[in-house]
Parts: sequence; structure tokens; C-alpha cells
Amino acid sequence: MSRLEIKDGPPPPGIWGPVVRAMLPWYLLLVVGKLVLIWPPFEEEASFVRWLWMFVHDTALILPFLLFAAGVALARRLGYSRRVLRASAVVGISVVAVSYGLGAWLAPELDDRYLANFGAETEEMRQFGPQTPVGILRNIRFVEASPPAEYSLRASTPRQFPPNVLRWELHVPVALAVFGLINVLIGVRSAELTADMTRGSRRNTRVAIGVLGGMAFFACHILAGPVESFLRDGTMRSGVAAAWIPLALPAAEALLLAFIVRSRRYG
Repeated sequence: MSRLEIKDGPPPPGIWGPVVRAMLPWYLLLVVGKLVLIWPPFEEEASFVRWLWMFVHDTALILPFLLFAAGVALARRLGYSRRVLRASAVVGISVVAVSYGLGAWLAPELDDRYLANFGAETEEMRQFGPQTPVGILRNIRFVEASPPAEYSLRASTPRQFPPNVLRWELHVPVALAVFGLINVLIGVRSAELTADMTRGSRRNTRVAIGVLGGMAFFACHILAGPVESFLRDGTMRSGVAAAWIPLALPAAEALLLAFIVRSRRYG
């Protein structure tokens, strides 16, 4: 049996405090620390908008990874029970909703606003509007209705974008949100699995599981993406499959941890 106290019933109030305290140091290190290094913004026109775009983009990207720490904090606060799973669902859905809203909607709007400052120079780049899901779908419909003689990833010619890359860009924010939901469960299972270790070993093991698992998923996300293969030899990988296949790794990790935890609990 783990030392995590097993309770049931509704989650107690105040679950967000431990979650924020667990996620905040990593957020400050990985997002704020990086952007502080390039403050004040660049000296070009609309530079603050560009800096703000980077801040929003990086925040959207990192939040699903930080949900591992949230899962650990929830397990430490609530013990292992149905209510920690309910609390994990509440926290996970809330955080990935913010992540999706920032990455899929706000960041493209800020990027489009930045490009708009250059007038006619970027007019063709902006012909389908911000690269929100609406703009990407508009781009896909145009490319499929009027296929170019040659596909290209030049930002200045979105009418020549490969449709598989556009579909990948459409699905990636949703896939990252699902990864976040899985990641918070991995954090919960990791907390229970390491509960009987000494304090130093417990901390190091949890950090290793969270960091290495996140790095492995991100590496799979990059390797499975259709951009590199297109640039290398023009291969048109399925964008939808490329967005979702990397989730097999955290899903397998979550199932393995759940199996180990269950085996230790029940023998």
C-alpha cells in the first residue's frame, strides 16, 4: 500500500492552490524566464505585439506539459481515490481549454495583427485571415479547390501550402489538449507509485518521469510532423495521423503506470 491516504467523496475546496504552486515554478522557468531575456521588445514597428505573440504561443505550448506537476500536486492533496480523478478531470479540462484558446485562437490573431502593420507587403500572407481553425479551413478549401502547380511552405504564398500540413496545423492544438489530459493522469499515477520512496528519491523520480516523458512526446511530435518530410523530398504524410500518432506514447505510459500501481496495491 502506498502512503497516499485513500479517501472518497467530493473533492475538498482549494485544489487550485496546490496546482498553481506546482505549475508556477516551471512556468516561470520555461516561459517567463525565456521572454525576460528579450525584454524590452525588438526595435521594429509593432514589436510589443510580436513579443506578446511569443508569450501567448509559448504559454499555450507549455501548459499541457505542466499538467504532470498538477497531477502530482492533486494526488498529494487528495490521496488516491475517485475524487482525485474527478479533480484531475476538472483541472485538466480547465487548463487545456485555456491552452487551446491561447494557441489556436489568440496567438494567430496576434500574429495577424503584427503582420498587418507591414501593409501591402504582407497582404498575400494574410489572404485567408488569421491562422485560427477558421482561417486554416478556409485555406484548405482553397488549396483543394484550386491545387497549385507546385506546393510550397513559403509563408508568403499560403495558396500553395500542402493540404496535409494545413490539416496537421488544424489538429495539433486538439492533440496537445488531449496530451494534457493524459499527462495529468500520469502525474497522479506517478505520485502514488513513488509515495513510499524517501523524499529525495521521490522528488527525483517524479521529475525524471515528468521531464523525460514530456521530452519523448515532444520528440515524437516533431518527428511525426509532415513538415520535415515535405521539405526533404516532397513526401505528403497524412497530417491528421501525424498529429495524433504521438499520443500513443503518453497513452502507453499512463496504462503502464496504472498497471504497476494496481499490481502494487492489490498484489
